[in-house]
Amino acid sequence: MKGQIKIRKVLIFALLFLSLNFLAACQGQKPESGGKIEKPDITPGFLSISGNGVKAPSRFTLAELKDMEEAQTSQCYSIVNNWPSKKYMLGRGIELSYLLKKAGIKDEAQTISFQAADGYFAVFTRQQLEEKRFYYPKLMEGSEEEAQEVPAILAWEHREGSKDLSKASGGKLTLLLGQKGLSDVQAQVCVKDVAVIEVLTSPPGQWSTVQATPAPGRIKPGTEIVLHHSEQDQVKIYYTTDGSSPSEKSLLYNPSTTYYQPELNKPLVVKQSVTIKAIAVGYGKNDSQIASFAYDVEGY
Repeated sequence: MKGQIKIRKVLIFALLFLSLNFLAACQGQKPESGGKIEKPDITPGFLSISGNGVKAPSRFTLAELKDMEEAQTSQCYSIVNNWPSKKYMLGRGIELSYLLKKAGIKDEAQTISFQAADGYFAVFTRQQLEEKRFYYPKLMEGSEEEAQEVPAILAWEHREGSKDLSKASGGKLTLLLGQKGLSDVQAQVCVKDVAVIEVLTSPPGQWSTVQATPAPGRIKPGTEIVLHHSEQDQVKIYYTTDGSSPSEKSLLYNPSTTYYQPELNKPLVVKQSVTIKAIAVGYGKNDSQIASFAYDVEGY
């Protein structure tokens, strides 16, 4: 009996050990563009900039950031999330590019991540933070009219749902950035309570190409074409049917994720011969190669 009890104890200990290791491994995994990880090594009250992509790792208090008056700005941002819903956000803070230069960002830096005090994080390619991004005052109307270029900032004052910059008020340090197009979904990467910025020289990689079902070829009129991606909820699929190359300004195939409103992601009904070109775009990696799907409809 004692021997059986001893064996049971050993088995229980082994199972507990394996479970803890499995949990730790899962917690340490990072999604490509946003999610939760184990709490980063942070110093309360400081914003840290570190990594092998900067020459001078730095730490700043909020008071020190507010003293950098030469780089402060107030901006309005148009924001779209994965529901998908639209809103406006005010922000008053410091330009991100100024802070990165102050930390001595290297020419070879390629990947930049933002980690919140609670473990939430977002990853960007350097290009995604440096390219032109915009605020669309007529986002609700679906118009690019009066678009204004806006910088990426770390805002210590903000206000959701307003365009009146005087109404921004104090809050946790939040990353705000503009859109590349009206359908650009960036709400999930606007990290709140930013504590650590990590700049790395490691290549960000590239998203895999978009796939289509059924495969290209001869089809019947009215066939439904489903575009899909191996990491569907991490990317947005943009497509064209006029022979042009797709971009963030093209038609959006998946306005929602598979776990919010998947019914919004509708197949393309093909009634005549067409070539569909598609590209996967997502934060944290370079855009995929353009995929081309040629369909020959019977009778055309």
